[in-house]
Amino acid sequence: SKYGLGDSDEEDELPTDPKKAKITTLEAQQRANAEKMTLNSLRQAQKISEDAARNLDPKALVAGVASGFRPMDDTAEFLLMDKTQFFQAGGNSDFSMFDPPRHRPTITSPTAVLAQEMVGNEAHKMQLMKSSFFVEDNAAEDEPMETTGRLLRHRKLFNVEPNVWKDGASESSTSQYDFEHPSPALPISSSVSEASLMCDAQYEETSSMATGSIVAAVKERKFQMPVTKAFKFVCNPKVAPVKVHATTVPLPRSIAYEMRDSWIADLGFYKGRSFKLSFGPQNSLVLPSTYNNMQNLKEFTGPSLPASMVFAPRLATDLSPCVMQLVEFNMVKGNEGFRESIVPHLEVQLNDCLSVNVEGSECPCIHPDSGTKLVSKHFSESLKQRNAGLKEDYAVSVWSLLFALWGDHDELVDLENNSHYMVMCRRNLLSEWLENTLLGKDLLSKKVSTHSYLEHMLDLLSCHRVNEACELAFSYDDANLALVLSQLSSGAVFRLLMEEQLFAWQQSKSDKHIDLERLKMYMLAAGAPMMQSSHGAINLLENKNWLTVLALQLWYFTAPTSTITDALNAYNDAFQAEECYAEPPKPSYKNAPSDTKKPVYDLRYHLLQLHSKRMHSLEETLDPITHTADVMDFRLSWLLLQTLRALGYRHCSPLAEARLSVDFASQLENEGLWQWGIFVLLHIKQQTQRERAVQQMLQRNVSVSAKVALYAEERFIVEELGIPMSWVDYAKAVKAGASGKHHLQAKYLLKAKHFATAHDVIFQHIAPDAIINGKMKYLHSLLIQFEDTEGSSIRVPNWANQGQIFLDFIDINAKFKQIRSVTNIADINARWENLKPQLSELCSRISLLPCPTSKHRLCQSEISQSLSCLVHGMCIVCPEMESSTVLRVALERLPLPQEFASKELRIWLEELLDKIQSQPPFSERQQPTMMEI
Repeated sequence: SKYGLGDSDEEDELPTDPKKAKITTLEAQQRANAEKMTLNSLRQAQKISEDAARNLDPKALVAGVASGFRPMDDTAEFLLMDKTQFFQAGGNSDFSMFDPPRHRPTITSPTAVLAQEMVGNEAHKMQLMKSSFFVEDNAAEDEPMETTGRLLRHRKLFNVEPNVWKDGASESSTSQYDFEHPSPALPISSSVSEASLMCDAQYEETSSMATGSIVAAVKERKFQMPVTKAFKFVCNPKVAPVKVHATTVPLPRSIAYEMRDSWIADLGFYKGRSFKLSFGPQNSLVLPSTYNNMQNLKEFTGPSLPASMVFAPRLATDLSPCVMQLVEFNMVKGNEGFRESIVPHLEVQLNDCLSVNVEGSECPCIHPDSGTKLVSKHFSESLKQRNAGLKEDYAVSVWSLLFALWGDHDELVDLENNSHYMVMCRRNLLSEWLENTLLGKDLLSKKVSTHSYLEHMLDLLSCHRVNEACELAFSYDDANLALVLSQLSSGAVFRLLMEEQLFAWQQSKSDKHIDLERLKMYMLAAGAPMMQSSHGAINLLENKNWLTVLALQLWYFTAPTSTITDALNAYNDAFQAEECYAEPPKPSYKNAPSDTKKPVYDLRYHLLQLHSKRMHSLEETLDPITHTADVMDFRLSWLLLQTLRALGYRHCSPLAEARLSVDFASQLENEGLWQWGIFVLLHIKQQTQRERAVQQMLQRNVSVSAKVALYAEERFIVEELGIPMSWVDYAKAVKAGASGKHHLQAKYLLKAKHFATAHDVIFQHIAPDAIINGKMKYLHSLLIQFEDTEGSSIRVPNWANQGQIFLDFIDINAKFKQIRSVTNIADINARWENLKPQLSELCSRISLLPCPTSKHRLCQSEISQSLSCLVHGMCIVCPEMESSTVLRVALERLPLPQEFASKELRIWLEELLDKIQSQPPFSERQQPTMMEI
């Protein structure tokens, strides 16, 4: 209409039909009445707003504006206040009238709300109608282009894309202004009020225009030339790149060097260059170094790297960057032929042990069986390795000593342990062991002369070779000396006579005419280890190793009926006296520690002490430092521990036993004998420690392969050691998971019956790929194992919302494929009926499937789409069902993708419309009557 109340601004053509002309006249009268009522309503609203504005105090209003108050644009107070005072009061505020508003305001007037309520038309059209009351009707034909030009000039001031300043508070409003610069954040009231002022200024400028001009300007505003896009406020700061130099400032040249005494106040200085050293698999160690130090290591050509080079610190002149180096070592001194030396002994230990099943544990506990038989077998095995090296020769000496002290001999059968005959037999066996140990290789074949035969005789007597010494004396016509030596260890009477003879020679000073070596042999016959003579003090134990001193005590200085304990006590008195005249029992290897707080004695001395004193410390006896310089070589110590346990010496602390077993198992693992390391760990007494140690070693060393089920080492620990197969499978699963082989991980977890962990692995890594790629049979073969186990699915967390959904979906797919192969219609309908409950339940539960990743969401979408297709098939096969209702429920329950859901929705709407059209009254066409014909 003329006032913008109609749908079109063009005038309607007058009808030419008389009937239609009459109807048009009635409509014109009704329209005139509506316009009259609208004019009266507008005048009344204007009067109300003017009365309200007169009652306001302009000074209070200006003060409120200065304090930050901004009146709303739809109030009469704001429209009637002085605009100059408003701008002066807001001049120091945080915004300006020319700043673009952050929100798109809706241009309204004070009477817009009242007019909208009374008339019900849009406020903008009411404003146009209001302005037309004050202009003439022909004004629209005089100044249409001029008005449009003014409006265009206003638009050119703010030429920007309309959507730039759109936010959540004004998304539904349409702004008439576009701005070039952003303004700071303003309150809602201030932004709207500012736009209202600009709107009023525009309306005042165009108040003298015709209504048609304004309408034409509004129309042409939508078809102006394209708006320029807004300037993008992108701040490009200048970036100064940091130049990283591959250098590290040494500590003496650092500015923190002066503060080194007060580092405790700043942990950054105190711990800035620290590094924690820790051992890894196979005794590997990661430690920091410098690039220059690594170059020096590469240039080193020696057989082994010295520790001083490996752990070399940074020099004060070294500015090279820090690097990390991996150091691997097996033992301190190294050992060749480790496998050949230890495996036979471990096999002996395995054949003579008992495997005990512990109640409540799947892991057996191993105990040694017979101690005396074990000693004999170890001794026989050590003889096979004689002359292989110093350690092997020492091991032969130790096992032979054990055989002499505790071994089985033919002459000791059916004898009591504490009988005198048994004690004397053990003494003789120890004497035989000392003879074999002290006898040199070339002692009996050594060539002697007249001037040196006495020294050679002393050497033979030190090894208890009395017969050879007597024969040597006869060969040099020394019959008297041979007669004396033949009575060595004969008894107390002979020793007393020889002692009196030596005292007589000392008193008469006749001993100065006797050779010193001859006097020493007479002292041996008298049983006197020390004597004062004309040659000075004579000490037979001087410069003798501890085994020789012990042998002399046993053979010559104690009674022939004395025991091993008596000889050992005499030796203890000799080296523990204040005036020590004998060497202590130091270890046989070179560079043995001598400056320790607690003295270190030879392993063989500890064994002799243990035989004499049953409660002698086993911890000190089994310390590797007693027999080797390599403190990380636990072979002999662990074998002795098990042997002594078999012999009844079980007073070693459980902690020391467990530590020794763990250390020896680690040594075996480092040498590639981890299966024997598990055998060693099975000797730990405490159940929890034993199980944890075995499982950890399994997890570190098992091999994972899809082709080989069990390797030789794994078969050994299962068949020979009795390790549960489930432990091996779980260790393989852990190894596979660490390597990212999730399919093998799930396989071994299911074999180990760790169903909860297996379910998590299948859900996280296998099921989504299987569903997406259509590998239903493979996924079914994994999930069906949960159902085969009695009650396992109940114990698996989240089974109903994860694994059960996949299993049900696979089952439904399998049933659907079976239906496709059926030709009988009755069977098809019956199977579809059986499929309805399961399909309905799965549609309800598919939305409960967790989707932690995008792959899971895709899997859920694939299942939902498949279920949607099955629902369509169900509706086709079962026409008696309400297909539209079923599809609607399916669309509500299934988490379908947006595109697929839209497609399904269109199909559902088409079916729904077809259903509505097929129902009356749409399906019944009204038959024409005779009157209409």
